[in-house]
Amino acid sequence: MARAPMQTQPTSPASRRFVIAPPVPFRLVEVVRSHGWVELAPWRWDGAVLARRERIDGIAGELTIRQTESGRVVVTWSAAKGAEGPLPALPHALRARGRVTKRAVLAVVGRVLSWDWDHAPFCALAQGLAPAAAAQIEGGAGRLLRGTSFYEDFVKTVCTINTSWAGTRKMTANLVARLGRGRFPTPRQILRAGEAGLRETCRLGFRAPVLIGCTERLLDDGAIDARGHGAADALGYDYLVALKGIGPYAAAHCRVLLHDFSRLPVDSVVGAHLREALALTDEAAIEAHFAPWGAYRFLAYRLHRNAARAAAGW
Repeated sequence: MARAPMQTQPTSPASRRFVIAPPVPFRLVEVVRSHGWVELAPWRWDGAVLARRERIDGIAGELTIRQTESGRVVVTWSAAKGAEGPLPALPHALRARGRVTKRAVLAVVGRVLSWDWDHAPFCALAQGLAPAAAAQIEGGAGRLLRGTSFYEDFVKTVCTINTSWAGTRKMTANLVARLGRGRFPTPRQILRAGEAGLRETCRLGFRAPVLIGCTERLLDDGAIDARGHGAADALGYDYLVALKGIGPYAAAHCRVLLHDFSRLPVDSVVGAHLREALALTDEAAIEAHFAPWGAYRFLAYRLHRNAARAAAGW
């Protein structure tokens, strides 16, 4: 990801404020509207400020993100007050001050706002197929809100399988409140809860053994680290779909959140739009329609849906 110019504003030792010039075409409201992740804990959105509780540099605190009229992004970080449980080993002075580094903050912000996605190849293709789609990207749309780790996106995807959106929201809220102490739980916290804890405390139902088994496999294979981060090339579609309980939809959705837009993760919402807005009712028709978009099939779908919503006054 290109390094964004950043200004650090003097604040209290346990609080930091950064003013960032986004390194890519960017509008925060478009990222928030990119899909339903903003409605899932620990994210909060009040129409102007995006916020969540998070650990950065091993320090628990509150992260907020907003965009000014000039387009600059203002990020604030405030370390949590009081005991937050044992922290990973950190230099004593850093731990005492509750300070996080600029590099760590920028890494988190860049991931959740998808600043590390290179839009140029898509825009070059779109100019010949649908210039309006390229214009959306250049206007700051097209980037997806993500979790602070691949594992967060993976777990939330599992929580969308065979359930209502209300069910997904409830399961995610339970994981954050009951396992993560207000933050999204780590792989080890999930494993410590065990299948019974995930079923009974977090109400994950049949997803509990799936999540336990997949978490163990991801860690054992080195596909993710203890914080849930993993490299895209170690988390390919074939690898993900081979995990027990992970089907084509979930694997494709996880890949989308790694900026692999070559497949459509077709769930009930995507399927309804394909039928109602594009009159695509079978797999062959869907493939033929999106084939010209090659590696950007999902993004073409997403931008078409954005345009349809805008036309309807959404």
